[in-house]
Amino acid sequence: MESAFTIPYSEYCVAIHLQDLFKPKDGYSLFIPMSRQEKGVDLLLAKRQDEHTASITIQVKASRTYSPKPTKSGNSLRFRYYTWFNNFDVPKEADYIFLTGLYPPEEGRTKKSASSWWSVVILVFTQAEMITFISNIKTRKGTRDKMFGFGFDEPTKIYQTRGDMNPRKDYSSYLLRNRVEAINTKFGIK
Repeated sequence: MESAFTIPYSEYCVAIHLQDLFKPKDGYSLFIPMSRQEKGVDLLLAKRQDEHTASITIQVKASRTYSPKPTKSGNSLRFRYYTWFNNFDVPKEADYIFLTGLYPPEEGRTKKSASSWWSVVILVFTQAEMITFISNIKTRKGTRDKMFGFGFDEPTKIYQTRGDMNPRKDYSSYLLRNRVEAINTKFGIK
């Protein structure tokens, strides 16, 4: 009998999406560190080019999503889903940081056990972008905030809702599907 090797569900979701976008037939491979104690690296995406292999390291940070209760007036500008992340130190070992939020796309659906019942929203930051982002996490009063978050109605548009003095900053360009070209550029592919 072989022993089982498991990874957190957030990393699994990211891996599945990466496999859909960066296919083995195009020379891509996805690796998982054997040690869960590997600092700053949860996944490694590699691209075979001629006689060498280039790779990027990925750190995954996860948040559950929260759905607010409707307001009494019904006219509040609220999103269907919100994520909350703890502020963190950006690992120097990670080339990219992926922020994930797991959510139920069809809230009225009754069979919650099916894996297809859950969807994930994934934001992608380079290490430099994440360092800048984290250094600017502030409350509305301008003091350091210990948390930050995003809100969305649909997985194609996402906005920062906590951690910025001016909430509702659009981060849709940071969604994984919108960052494929930038990741390819890291491998030298235009």
